[in-house]
Amino acid sequence: MSAKKKRSRLLGGLTAVLGFACALVLGALFYGSMVYQHAGERPAEGARLTQTPAPLGTAGAQFPGAALELSEGTLIHEAAEDVRVGGEVCRVLTRTYRLEDGTQARAVSAAPAAYLEWLAQEGFMPQLITGFIVAGMDAVCEARGEETALAARNGDFVYLILATAQEQAMYALGAGASLETSEE
Repeated sequence: MSAKKKRSRLLGGLTAVLGFACALVLGALFYGSMVYQHAGERPAEGARLTQTPAPLGTAGAQFPGAALELSEGTLIHEAAEDVRVGGEVCRVLTRTYRLEDGTQARAVSAAPAAYLEWLAQEGFMPQLITGFIVAGMDAVCEARGEETALAARNGDFVYLILATAQEQAMYALGAGASLETSEE
């Protein structure tokens, strides 16, 4: 083989390796930015989730902002609690709905936004699927085994929809969700 052909093959191989390395770096940057945008910093090693009951009363009235509700399904349970996540105490309102197919979905409203760290603590991983919304807000889809979560943030408020459902069903739940203000 001539020297020109060897040099040409060497340059072609080098270009392919360089292109692959660039693709890996860009993929890692994209994934990192999605995770950072969604959850901020990950919890410190040894961070624990602790729960204490919220004061007695109507759960929805205990949430300091607009609460997430689903248009599909029947509300079967509502609870408010204070949860320590990432060094902050978060007020969490969870509404559990029974869907038409018999499965359950949870609509979670939480404040402050440090509650997003809960997803990482529970093993949820952001997916590269885009286009999801929760009550009109852009949402990130995360998965843990069979369970899927849609997570949206509005200022210091976090809204999650959690269910064992496929992407199309989750999209429908998020698109049909709305925010209601607490009753006083």
